[in-house]
Amino acid sequence: MGSISFTDLSLEGQQTVPRPRTTKNYGQRLLPQVIDETALENPSLVIGLTAKSSTTGETPYEFIPLTVSQFADAVNHMSHWLDGILGKDSKQVIGFVGLQDFRYPILEVAAIKTGNMLLLPSPRNALSNTLHLLSTTSCSTIFYPGAGSPIETHVKALQHQLGSDKLQLHPIPSLEEMISTKAEHYEYNKTYEEAKKDVVLILHTSGSTGAPKPIRLNNAYLKRADSEHLTPVIEGRVHADLRNLKSPLYNGSPFFHLSGIAVAFRALFAGIAVVIAPPEVPATPKVACDIARSIELKTVVAAPHVVDSLFAEHGEELKRHFQKLEHAIWFGGTLAHTTGDWIIENLPHVHLWQFYGSTEMAWFPMLVAPKTHWSYMEFHPSLGPHLEPHDPSSDLHELVVRPHANSSHSWATPIFDIFPEHNEWRSRDLFKRCQDPGFENLWKFESRVDDIIILNNALKVNPLHVEVRLQSHPVLKGAMVFGEGRVKCGILLEPKEGVQKEILLRKVWKDIERANADVPEHARVEKHLVVVADEEKPFVRASKGTIVRAATGKLYEREIEEVYGRAVEVEA
Repeated sequence: MGSISFTDLSLEGQQTVPRPRTTKNYGQRLLPQVIDETALENPSLVIGLTAKSSTTGETPYEFIPLTVSQFADAVNHMSHWLDGILGKDSKQVIGFVGLQDFRYPILEVAAIKTGNMLLLPSPRNALSNTLHLLSTTSCSTIFYPGAGSPIETHVKALQHQLGSDKLQLHPIPSLEEMISTKAEHYEYNKTYEEAKKDVVLILHTSGSTGAPKPIRLNNAYLKRADSEHLTPVIEGRVHADLRNLKSPLYNGSPFFHLSGIAVAFRALFAGIAVVIAPPEVPATPKVACDIARSIELKTVVAAPHVVDSLFAEHGEELKRHFQKLEHAIWFGGTLAHTTGDWIIENLPHVHLWQFYGSTEMAWFPMLVAPKTHWSYMEFHPSLGPHLEPHDPSSDLHELVVRPHANSSHSWATPIFDIFPEHNEWRSRDLFKRCQDPGFENLWKFESRVDDIIILNNALKVNPLHVEVRLQSHPVLKGAMVFGEGRVKCGILLEPKEGVQKEILLRKVWKDIERANADVPEHARVEKHLVVVADEEKPFVRASKGTIVRAATGKLYEREIEEVYGRAVEVEA
């Protein structure tokens, strides 16, 4: 595959996927068929751009393009390849643990075509978590990028635990081989009605409150990526939905995670060029900044710490590269106030919004909140979920999903496509209503039910109120408040690489004091209850980058006990 520099790359006049004749086709199309049709009608349509080091030095990166015809050929190649290994009529659970490259969506679509169910364990999982997933899904075959890849050690450790007779490993071809090997067309002739209940992908929960649970997704669930055009239009408002994704789009979400699958599938349905980092290097904030220096992005989808780096830390330098940016979208946690405020003040043409959902619920139709209240969410007035009081002693509301009375809106609640036995889903996500007059329809995510810390005097603490104030601190990688069952709260600080423990607290304490000033007295962090994390024991994080509280607290159980013990000695 040849590469192209930014100066060679123009997506302005790129023809997008031909629209169906009537809107009734939205939500009834099957992705493999859309890809095949688009490859015939518009074969040169660029749908992927992989960054690689520049050969000219004019920009940090140039880009390797992937056209829809190449993608369709690769899917056909891999469909026949899977049949050769598994058998033509195989209908089994197979796993894939890969690098962040376009082989993920290629294998996902090939699995749909061949009728196999593709399990996507996070490469960041602890071995015990992935072993649990393999057991609960009866998966005995894993595909991986091949010899010498960073994934090889991980999958071979899985095989070592189970034995080669119970877990077979198969390296997959490189992306270049998939694209360059001409394959016969692989037919997929099912209608939507025939295919809607077919389980095609298996994702999993983060495991933040126990072992990760497999979530089996069918085609009816995945139609959510093709249903945005069915959203009732609210005149004069910008919809916070995937219709607004524009090329080129930087995707900082992993392809094994719901947000990455949503971006990839929406891009394939709509013909959007997705930009990804070099697969062989970690997708760090620095890489994202270098991509922004190399190509004029129209959409950014990334985790909060990457958005912080792009805009709050490097915004002044990169501002000229963001003149064509239309949407900045974050997922997986709370965005720092300093970051959002900088975007609103310096890039008034950019729509800033949060991609909110979960593996079970998918994502919700929303509107872009007014710029004065960018940190809030506004659910679509016709399609939104229910927000119900959680506790009479607080102003928190739990998000609850129920089937829509109007069956034509069922696409907005795909959870009932995968859990048809339920007539209600309690998310355990807690929100607070905006108190500003005229903005009562706005909601801010506060915490999970499981995140609320209950002190031994029964007072409740929302740890996010302190943690969010620290998340964009230049010397911190992460922060986690603790104190369940105690009298007072402490905090666990994870320094960035190269930051010495001895100077960390001195650099961070003033910011903790400012955060303390904004929370009730019982929720304030005590200076003698600070634990600094060891580089050898990084915080446990979910696939979307958020801290897994229970596992991280367990990891530092001894250190937390020690600081409370010393505190008792001092007070005595």
